[in-house]
Amino acid sequence: MKEMVHNALYVEERDQLFFARRFSPSVAKELGRHALYQAMGKTSASVQLRFLRNGPATLTLKRFPASLRSRPGQIDFSRRYGGPLNLSETLDIEVDGMLFHNPLRNGVIRFNEGEEITIHLPNHHEVGWILEGSVEPVERNTGTLLCLGDSIIQGVGVHHGSEGLCTRLGSILEMEVLNQGLAGTLVNPRMVVPLEKVIDSILIGYGTNDWSLREDRSEFIEDVDELFSRLRTLYPHQPIVLLTPLYRADHDRIRPLGSFEEIGTILGEAASRYENVTVLDGVSLSLRDQFDDGFLHPNSRFIEHLARQVADRFPSGSGSLS
Repeated sequence: MKEMVHNALYVEERDQLFFARRFSPSVAKELGRHALYQAMGKTSASVQLRFLRNGPATLTLKRFPASLRSRPGQIDFSRRYGGPLNLSETLDIEVDGMLFHNPLRNGVIRFNEGEEITIHLPNHHEVGWILEGSVEPVERNTGTLLCLGDSIIQGVGVHHGSEGLCTRLGSILEMEVLNQGLAGTLVNPRMVVPLEKVIDSILIGYGTNDWSLREDRSEFIEDVDELFSRLRTLYPHQPIVLLTPLYRADHDRIRPLGSFEEIGTILGEAASRYENVTVLDGVSLSLRDQFDDGFLHPNSRFIEHLARQVADRFPSGSGSLS
């Protein structure tokens, strides 16, 4: 079963079901700091089940609901965001290159046609599964791209799992991806920990939540510096692409951390102190009329455009720098 799973850190077995995990158990305390982090940390963003079908096969899927409501003393993201997040999505399945958007629901899916099957597990929901039948694994791509960031990295705003930024990058670069995007997160160097997986390239996409939620500028600067320090300690030679915050409709406001443009400057200055780090200006890459929610989260067209721009800055699938 585990050989069929792509783009996961590890696979957990519980109650006769399998679960794809994106985060190390060592960051459980950090994920537990907010109900939203805890729920989103269990999702399977960018994870795929890939196999060759030699006969009848079945996928049994169970979706696990989770509360996103803030607990006492936690940030109320729904109030700060201005409305509920639209986390609706499909279960995307490719059969010999043909893509189908299926309802995400509990039940059994039977495969009686096609040879090569890719199941894109959901970006925003925790699911457990059992895959049974006459199947064999598809060889994994060479090299792994680690994606660190917030909801935009995770895939919020895109309602088909096959269309998220990290998933698209994996396809373009022909690499495995480890999507450690986390909705609502701030820059948090404590989330950068040793992984039981070889990492060849890194994408960073933080900052928009820091601008809208933080009040201590010096603390933000310290966390950004520590983030890059930890990354270079663990990954001294791997290429890093920093994507500064994308355009947002309320960018002209002044918040405790300063102007929106200052966030990108702080991130870029920290990145410039290290070799083999490329800084991409998210504002200049933004399609300002292509938002899923009207002001913050890119829609699928925006993400497709962004993926092409980001992919150009990475070596394709070489794995030679690990």
